[in-house]
Amino acid sequence: MMKIGLSVLSTPEAQVHTLLRRLKTYGLECAAHEWQDDLTAMAWRAPKATLVNADCAMWAIMGAKAAFRRAETRYGLSLLALCVQSQRGRGFPIVVLQTDDEPFTAQELPTPLQNVTILPAADAGTAAKLVARAHGRSTFIAPPFHLDMVGDPRLGQWLEVRPTAEEWPGIIFGIDEGEIQFQAVGPAGALPATSTLHFPMQGLQIEAGGRTFSAWAVRNPITPESAYFVKLAGMPARLLFGPFSEESTAEMVIIDLQ
Repeated sequence: MMKIGLSVLSTPEAQVHTLLRRLKTYGLECAAHEWQDDLTAMAWRAPKATLVNADCAMWAIMGAKAAFRRAETRYGLSLLALCVQSQRGRGFPIVVLQTDDEPFTAQELPTPLQNVTILPAADAGTAAKLVARAHGRSTFIAPPFHLDMVGDPRLGQWLEVRPTAEEWPGIIFGIDEGEIQFQAVGPAGALPATSTLHFPMQGLQIEAGGRTFSAWAVRNPITPESAYFVKLAGMPARLLFGPFSEESTAEMVIIDLQ
């Protein structure tokens, strides 16, 4: 039986059970869990193992539009989406099952979720659409950069950042809120035990997209095999990063997390 992951945001149990019955009729198994906004415990990580597993065909998120307005929820969903997309690619299907009829578009969601499909949860035809989507071919779309949350509640919020093809002559990384606490460079895939930084910089101020970002930087080469790791505190609304450059016109990537 094909499997999908289902995150339930403050939805009455009866509505969830109705959806699960319809999906089971079509031979679609759901690994469902109730979403928790406990950022200290990184509760958003709970379904990660299910979603990154190759036998999971889709991630569905069920809730009313108001549930997607909460900053903590948006932040947690964004971090989970980054984790999933770093392993399953940007083409991995993510579907929002909306439980109310308030107008809602994907463009109202944070950057990692702006390619979602929004479907009415109560519509009798939604189950068939989910089945068709789950059985469709999922294309692995690799972005020009790899961005993944590799920390845990004990180690804290650590992001791994690296290009997927070219080499960067260092990196600049900034946040608009919260605090950068540490940076390191090492082999991709796991936090390094030790790290030697070339010309590390802290406390940089960068203006971009109408926001002021507090940034750190290093000049170590950053490649698909050698990644940049950065520890964050708080709940930044936006990330900024890109290849190191002393030019004020250097192109940077901005990711909305809230």
